Amino acid sequence: MLPPWLRSRLAGESSTHTFVSFTDAVALLLELPPASPAEVYERRYDTDHVWMVWLYKDGGTSLFLERPYADLREGVTVSLQWHHSPDPEVVAAMIGAYGRRGRRERRRPCWLLRLLPWR
Repeated sequence: MLPPWLRSRLAGESSTHTFVSFTDAVALLLELPPASPAEVYERRYDTDHVWMVWLYKDGGTSLFLERPYADLREGVTVSLQWHHSPDPEVVAAMIGAYGRRGRRERRRPCWLLRLLPWR
Protein backbone atom coordinates (compact mmCIF):
# COMPACT_ATOMS: atom_id res chain seq x y z
CA MET A 1 0.00 0.00 0.00
CA LEU A 2 1.36 3.40 -0.99
CA PRO A 3 1.59 6.28 1.49
CA PRO A 4 -1.17 8.90 1.00
CA TRP A 5 1.15 11.69 -0.17
CA LEU A 6 2.67 9.40 -2.81
CA ARG A 7 -0.74 8.05 -3.84
CA SER A 8 -1.98 11.60 -4.42
CA ARG A 9 1.16 12.36 -6.46
CA LEU A 10 0.64 9.29 -8.63
CA ALA A 11 -3.05 10.06 -9.04
CA GLY A 12 -2.12 13.19 -10.99
CA GLU A 13 -2.56 15.79 -8.27
CA SER A 14 -0.18 18.70 -8.15
CA SER A 15 3.19 18.39 -6.48
CA THR A 16 2.28 21.32 -4.22
CA HIS A 17 -0.61 19.22 -2.88
CA THR A 18 1.90 16.45 -2.13
CA PHE A 19 4.14 18.96 -0.34
CA VAL A 20 1.24 20.35 1.75
CA SER A 21 -0.14 16.94 2.69
CA PHE A 22 3.31 15.64 3.69
CA THR A 23 4.16 18.66 5.86
CA ASP A 24 0.70 18.50 7.46
CA ALA A 25 1.23 14.80 8.23
CA VAL A 26 4.55 15.53 9.96
CA ALA A 27 3.03 18.46 11.90
CA LEU A 28 0.14 16.25 13.05
CA LEU A 29 2.58 13.64 14.36
CA LEU A 30 4.46 16.37 16.25
CA GLU A 31 1.12 17.63 17.63
CA LEU A 32 1.57 21.02 15.97
CA PRO A 33 -1.24 23.12 14.54
CA PRO A 34 -1.50 23.00 10.75
CA ALA A 35 0.19 25.70 8.71
CA SER A 36 -1.89 28.38 7.07
CA PRO A 37 -3.58 27.17 3.86
CA ALA A 38 -1.99 30.16 2.10
CA GLU A 39 1.48 28.71 2.75
CA VAL A 40 1.86 26.61 -0.38
CA TYR A 41 5.59 26.87 -1.18
CA GLU A 42 7.04 27.63 2.24
CA ARG A 43 5.62 26.37 5.52
CA ARG A 44 6.82 27.31 9.00
CA TYR A 45 6.26 25.43 12.24
CA ASP A 46 7.65 26.22 15.67
CA THR A 47 7.98 23.94 18.68
CA ASP A 48 9.29 24.95 22.09
CA HIS A 49 12.82 23.94 21.07
CA VAL A 50 13.03 23.85 17.26
CA TRP A 51 12.04 26.12 14.41
CA MET A 52 11.20 24.36 11.17
CA VAL A 53 10.96 25.78 7.66
CA TRP A 54 9.78 23.54 4.84
CA LEU A 55 10.58 24.75 1.32
CA TYR A 56 8.90 23.36 -1.78
CA LYS A 57 11.18 21.86 -4.43
CA ASP A 58 10.05 20.27 -7.63
CA GLY A 59 10.14 16.55 -6.89
CA GLY A 60 10.61 16.94 -3.14
CA THR A 61 11.16 19.33 -0.27
CA SER A 62 13.87 20.81 1.92
CA LEU A 63 13.52 21.09 5.66
CA PHE A 64 15.63 23.50 7.68
CA LEU A 65 15.73 22.88 11.45
CA GLU A 66 17.14 25.45 13.83
CA ARG A 67 17.56 25.65 17.60
CA PRO A 68 17.00 29.35 18.18
CA TYR A 69 17.58 29.34 21.93
CA ALA A 70 20.91 27.48 21.98
CA ASP A 71 24.07 29.28 23.08
CA LEU A 72 25.42 28.90 19.58
CA ARG A 73 22.68 28.98 16.97
CA GLU A 74 22.87 25.87 14.88
CA GLY A 75 20.78 24.40 12.16
CA VAL A 76 20.54 21.43 9.86
CA THR A 77 19.05 21.06 6.38
CA VAL A 78 17.37 17.86 5.21
CA SER A 79 16.38 17.21 1.59
CA LEU A 80 13.59 14.77 0.79
CA GLN A 81 12.66 13.45 -2.64
CA TRP A 82 9.17 12.09 -3.28
CA HIS A 83 10.49 9.20 -5.41
CA HIS A 84 12.24 7.88 -2.27
CA SER A 85 8.80 7.73 -0.61
CA PRO A 86 9.75 9.41 2.69
CA ASP A 87 7.79 8.39 5.75
CA PRO A 88 6.30 11.21 7.89
CA GLU A 89 6.78 9.09 11.03
CA VAL A 90 10.53 8.85 10.37
CA VAL A 91 10.84 12.59 9.69
CA ALA A 92 8.79 13.45 12.81
CA ALA A 93 10.98 11.14 14.92
CA MET A 94 14.10 12.79 13.52
CA ILE A 95 12.76 16.27 14.37
CA GLY A 96 11.83 15.09 17.87
CA ALA A 97 15.31 13.65 18.42
CA TYR A 98 16.91 16.88 17.21
CA GLY A 99 14.82 18.88 19.69
CA ARG A 100 15.51 16.49 22.58
CA ARG A 101 19.24 16.61 21.94
CA GLY A 102 19.18 20.38 22.37
CA ARG A 103 17.30 20.17 25.68
CA ARG A 104 19.73 17.56 27.02
CA GLU A 105 22.77 19.67 26.06
CA ARG A 106 21.29 22.70 27.77
CA ARG A 107 20.70 20.81 31.01
CA ARG A 108 24.11 19.18 31.15
CA PRO A 109 25.95 22.07 32.88
CA CYS A 110 23.41 22.15 35.75
CA TRP A 111 23.67 18.39 36.11
CA LEU A 112 27.49 18.59 36.20
CA LEU A 113 27.43 21.39 38.76
CA ARG A 114 25.45 19.22 41.15
CA LEU A 115 27.97 16.39 40.82
CA LEU A 116 31.18 18.40 40.90
CA PRO A 117 32.00 20.49 43.97
CA TRP A 118 32.51 24.11 43.04
CA ARG A 119 35.36 25.95 44.78
